[in-house]
Formats: sequence, structure tokens, C-alpha cells
Amino acid sequence: MEFEIRKALPADVPGIMRIMEAAANPEHPDWYIQDDEPYMRKRVSEDGRSTKDGFTLVAQASDGEIAGYFVVTYPDPEKNLGHFLSYSPEQIERAVMMDTASVGAKYRGYGLQRRMAEAAEAEVILDRKDVKYLLCMVHPDNRYSLSNMQELGYVVKKETIYHDRWRYVLEKVLKRPQRG
Repeated sequence: MEFEIRKALPADVPGIMRIMEAAANPEHPDWYIQDDEPYMRKRVSEDGRSTKDGFTLVAQASDGEIAGYFVVTYPDPEKNLGHFLSYSPEQIERAVMMDTASVGAKYRGYGLQRRMAEAAEAEVILDRKDVKYLLCMVHPDNRYSLSNMQELGYVVKKETIYHDRWRYVLEKVLKRPQRG
């Protein structure tokens, strides 16, 4: 099956919400924190550009269905995950949150979470020239998401509680070419 990974548009939000609601897995209720539609709409623009709050990518299957999504948040400094890692104010300003990702059940096994994360990283680098730190949280038992992020170079830096749920805080430090 073929997939197009692109920035989400407002028309994609219902498909994103369907995946999000299905991701609230009763077998592993602590693995996923569900966002609401207003939260998602703040990260989707009419023209497919990033908003001041971030952006959302979707993986659209060749059948037209939204197969998965990946949210990147440009957080308010007070809500930045860098606080969990005792970042300085300067580091906080250069940190972005690889926020939420999910793939619909019938589309799992195609490597979509990893592919969307790679595409999200590329978009962040284009959007925010000053970004140095990519941060995310993963439940320690969610070996699928944890493995995907570690394969992309994210390192577990801390175990903590977030919204009453255990989480690893992972960090990836971007290596930018030095100017001569």
C-alpha cells in the first residue's frame, strides 16, 4: 500500500479524531493521552502551513483514508518538556515537542510512525532554524513507539509521571552543520 505524508488540512481533522479515539486502547489505557478537537485544530492551518502552535502531519493511504497522524508542538515555554530535563531558559527556547502520534489499526506494520517522525523532523528544521532539541514522551511499556523513536536517535533521559501516567522523556539533539 502507498502512503502520502503531508501536512494536515482542516478536512483531515475528523479522520485524525477517529484514529485518536480508537487509540484509547482499553488493554493499555496508560499508553496514550487523548487530545481534543480544538487542540488538534490549533495545529492545522487552512493552507497546510505550520501554525504558531506547531503542525500536524498525516499519512494518507492510497484508498484516501487517513492512516495516521503525527503532531509537533511549538510549546509555550512554561509547558515545554525541557523542564523535565532541567533545561536552561535558552535551551527551552530551542526545544520542540514531538507531541502525539498514532496509526490506525489496519495500517500498522508499514513503518508509518517512524516515517512520519522523520518527515516531522525535516519540517521542524525548515520551520524553526533555531531548534536544537526534539523532545517526546513515551510510556515505558509501549515498546513500539519507544523503539521507533530510539531508532531515530532519541535517547531516554528521564522517567517521570505526566498526567498521572508513567512516561519516559526522550531527547534528540540536532547536529547542525557549522558555518565556515
